[in-house]
Amino acid sequence: MPVMWKFALIGLLGLALACAPRANAAPIIAKPAEAAAAPAAAAPAAGAPATVKPRSLPPREGSHLAPDKNNCIVCHGEPERWDEKDPKSWRLYVPRNLLAQDVHWVKGVNCHDCHGGNPAAEEIKDAPHAKEDGFRALPEVKKLCGQCHPNEALELFKGVHARAGERNERGGSTPLDCARCHGKVAHQLLPVKDSRSPVFAEHQVETCGACHEKDLQSYILTVHGHGLFQEGLQVTAVCANCHGAHGIDRAADNRSTLFPANVGATCGKCHQYILERLAKSVHGRGTGPGGLADRVAPGGKTRQRPCCTSCHQNHDISNPESARFRLEMPNLCGNCHVKLSGRYALSMHGELTELGYAPGAKCSDCHGNHDILPVDDPASRLSPQNRLETCRRCHPNAVRNVLQFDPHADPRDPRGNRLLHGVYLGLTYMLLAIFGSFGIHSVFWFVRGLIDVLRHGRPRGLVAGGVGYVRFAPFYRRVHALLLVSFLGLVATGLPLKFSQYEWARILASVLGGFESTSFWHRACALLTFGCFITMLTVMWGNFRAGRRRGQSVKSLVFGPDSPVPSLRDAKDLLKMLKWFVGLGPRPTFERWSYWEKFDFWGACSDVVLIGSTGLVLWFPNLFCLLFPGSAVNIAHVIHSTLALLATGFVFAIHFFSTHLRAEKFPADMSIFSGMTSEEELEEERPEYLQRMRQEGKLEELRVTVPSRGRLWTLRLLGLLALGAGIALLLGMIVASVGG
Repeated sequence: MPVMWKFALIGLLGLALACAPRANAAPIIAKPAEAAAAPAAAAPAAGAPATVKPRSLPPREGSHLAPDKNNCIVCHGEPERWDEKDPKSWRLYVPRNLLAQDVHWVKGVNCHDCHGGNPAAEEIKDAPHAKEDGFRALPEVKKLCGQCHPNEALELFKGVHARAGERNERGGSTPLDCARCHGKVAHQLLPVKDSRSPVFAEHQVETCGACHEKDLQSYILTVHGHGLFQEGLQVTAVCANCHGAHGIDRAADNRSTLFPANVGATCGKCHQYILERLAKSVHGRGTGPGGLADRVAPGGKTRQRPCCTSCHQNHDISNPESARFRLEMPNLCGNCHVKLSGRYALSMHGELTELGYAPGAKCSDCHGNHDILPVDDPASRLSPQNRLETCRRCHPNAVRNVLQFDPHADPRDPRGNRLLHGVYLGLTYMLLAIFGSFGIHSVFWFVRGLIDVLRHGRPRGLVAGGVGYVRFAPFYRRVHALLLVSFLGLVATGLPLKFSQYEWARILASVLGGFESTSFWHRACALLTFGCFITMLTVMWGNFRAGRRRGQSVKSLVFGPDSPVPSLRDAKDLLKMLKWFVGLGPRPTFERWSYWEKFDFWGACSDVVLIGSTGLVLWFPNLFCLLFPGSAVNIAHVIHSTLALLATGFVFAIHFFSTHLRAEKFPADMSIFSGMTSEEELEEERPEYLQRMRQEGKLEELRVTVPSRGRLWTLRLLGLLALGAGIALLLGMIVASVGG
């Protein structure tokens, strides 16, 4: 078949199935009262010939018949000619005031141009509906739409709506009926630019939404939908601006206005300046936005440059300045830049973003948005001459050394910063060693201690109103209480940042008031911890000087039984403990301090120094970068984060067990909360300390009366609440670590 005939056949099929009012759709029904009040129809342009000849096909421009030559409106425009009791007859009534607004009537298309017949006939007997005069039945009229609008019909026939209409008599699919979009009243089709038209901006969205309900709801939330419905802007993009009007193709079709290579021109109709900037950027150079690229993006499958819809996806077009869009941006960029996105997630900026903190720096804050240029381009925001200015947009006081900070640093990558990677490896091995050794220690202790308690029971604890002995003076209890509060506060406000990619962390941060609130309380708790640490060191120094004034030697003060400094005895006690674990010796007893208590104490001191100092670097990076390179901030972040994880896990898992959760003390050791312990507990656990106090005549000074049961239960409840909070946070860490 010749090509010409193929096109002719396609055209005829498109025209035959083209849209028009449906067969059972009434032109309009109006009540007689309304018709009586209706003004006369606007007359088409005059100048028609005196004799009207029947037409087999209507002219596209209309016949422009003079009003006095068109008797159709005389009959069909007068309500008194139709039986009010017969609703079917009212389908033939066409009110003149409505017809006057019809786009076809205004352009000179008259009744007989579509319906045929003889408009000059004055009476029914003159056969205005005679077939020999070209009168057409309604099904034939429907076929004329495509003949008058062939381009639109052909586009519709080739587009996604070619099979979107109702089923025909054979059950086959048909093109979408024109009336579904342009209006169901055949004689009241308004111009597209008429604000009352169903395809005018605001109504067009609702018209399309009648079939595409989900798209309508998502469009309402977009920046375009907000402009249309909230701001009342008629210049905002609606359906046809992006998808086209009649020739709507699927986005994967290279004819589509939303095909990657075409979408730039589509969006550029409204955003020309942005399109020009995009064409000059790394995303648009050469073949342009959406064009072929010289390589496949790391996160993609095809060699294709990004286009508008790569970032502003489908109907999910949020305002670029909104929190929603900013929080989603790293994921959008990560679709192509997988590795950089993963490294960004490890940074402080990435952690803040995961927590839902929109002001935190995103990709566009550093690289730009539509004007992203290579770093070696002098005009780039990240070129050596512009980088400091870029940093100062968020950090106004940034010093030049800050430029050595790596915002995408990955300490796990041995090919990156070697010093940073070495610090990360060292801390990781230390963390594994400490948790491994003390974890095994705790497991053996749990089993051996449980066996002993089941066999021999455990010593009687404090009894309300009975005799107790002071183990911790009020000062130490208060310091411990403040440290407990500050530590829980640091953990509760710090862990969400460390595990920001997990839902429980986001919920916890949200409950605590978001990043602004957690950052404030984290720093407040840090200052409280510093205060306790300095106070404790001051008291220890005072005790040392008082001992020297009493004539005690430095050795006895530093390594004596009242000192928390580890000594040779602690190594021996540890060896005895290990033998007891495996049944090779009796359970050891201790002096005032045990080896694990000393480890806890100095571990806490080292945490305050290391975690606290690196925290100060992160708090005041510009101050420290006056002395150190910006890479020191990367190292401080790794040290602070890793040691904080170690401290948190150790306290909640190891310290809680050895102090409170072992069989001998479960559910809590009351000595740190009440400050006292029973004589039976001292006899069993610390007989040498008890004996020394007797010999030195200090035992009576330590004897006190145990407070009431209510006070003991209050202290126990507070302790259990702290334990519960710590265990809950520990479980979150475990879940995150296993899941990660």
